[in-house]
Amino acid sequence: MASVAFICTANRCRSVMAHAIFVAEAASRQLSVQAYSAGVYDFTDLPPVGDTVRTCLGHNTPPPKEESTWARDLPLDEIDRFLVMEYHHADALIHAFGVAPDRVTLLGEFDPQHRGLEIGDPIGRDGETYESCYAQIRDCIINYLDTTDELSSS
Repeated sequence: MASVAFICTANRCRSVMAHAIFVAEAASRQLSVQAYSAGVYDFTDLPPVGDTVRTCLGHNTPPPKEESTWARDLPLDEIDRFLVMEYHHADALIHAFGVAPDRVTLLGEFDPQHRGLEIGDPIGRDGETYESCYAQIRDCIINYLDTTDELSSS
């Protein structure tokens, strides 16, 4: 089964949204894909930020887990694609966690509206910022699924 992991700083905002959106979108397309999310820093056992949960629930994409995950705790060798929010997340995966560079991609590369390769962290900002972040992540995931064949070939 193909697998994808969404990576951000703490696994409390962006990667949680991406995970939730991806699970819903993959289900609607009847894709058999294992999805993960994690942070490059260890915030293990902390829940997603309340605004993240509210935003996801408002779009009928409930967060798929209740606690954050540290990237080190993922089955790193088994994941086909890592979609990261910022350049430093890619650097951490490659240099600190030993993930091959060809398996790491900025999620923003799939943004059909070209809002930037990096997806900014909404933590500590207003609900509108969370909505904008959610919309950008959703657009990127939909475009990724529309344009990739790597998930069907595994």
